[in-house]
Amino acid sequence: MTYRGLLCDLDGVVYRGATACDGAVEGLAAARAAGVPVLFLTNNAARLPGEVAEHLESLGVEAHADEVLNSSQVAASYLRQHHPVPEGQFALPVGGPGVAAALDEQGIPVVEPGDVLRRGGSAIVAAVVQGYGAAVGWAQLAEATYAVAAGARWVATNTDATLPTERGQAPGNGSLVAAVAHATGRQPDLVTGKPHAPAFEIALQRLGLPAADVLMIGDRLDTDIEGAKRVGLGTALVLTGVHGRTDVDRAPEAQQPDLIADTIPGLAEHWNDGA
Repeated sequence: MTYRGLLCDLDGVVYRGATACDGAVEGLAAARAAGVPVLFLTNNAARLPGEVAEHLESLGVEAHADEVLNSSQVAASYLRQHHPVPEGQFALPVGGPGVAAALDEQGIPVVEPGDVLRRGGSAIVAAVVQGYGAAVGWAQLAEATYAVAAGARWVATNTDATLPTERGQAPGNGSLVAAVAHATGRQPDLVTGKPHAPAFEIALQRLGLPAADVLMIGDRLDTDIEGAKRVGLGTALVLTGVHGRTDVDRAPEAQQPDLIADTIPGLAEHWNDGA
């Protein structure tokens, strides 16, 4: 089987912090040389797409801002297409600057947490979009709680409990979502990041290709592989991140990758140059 497009996870596939993963630079360069488009798909929305592209470039990986799709962008695009914010109301971004930027990119009107009360209270909030932000504190979580309790649609960019850092695992967006869930007694109406379908739906729109023609390259069986399989993409596990061959042996059928490679270059025979 050959593929005409690549979806590529970042953490554990292309880099680990400030270091490129083995084979990532060479493998992705070879894909581009073969004329295969690459879209980087990540649940981590702490940085803006342009910042991610700059980081990739600093590691020797060719990348452009429009080739980065994070979970906040997925949430904003999905919200615009399927649940438009009514005129006169707003979306409340809760998280880092990438959340508000993604909503702005889609033309969705935004009210910042500090302005909600001045603008009329929680009744003006039609949707809460919650993504990771290192500076998220009580005030933002409180405004999200008020709005969700008042009936706003609640969209979480992802529910990853932890976020890997150089010092170990830190609380991820899922932990912050859990605080609002505990306070409101309910769960998000929609989660858009991997392994959920909206991440792959919006990614395929970006690539302009059908699912069967796209290979998802990831390092996690429970997000990258399971989510991509569910919507019909080809799947490849690279052994530079979280999961290894022993994990594959123990995994259920829903998480079994189509391909396994030590590094990205080991997948090169499965790219189609479009000829």
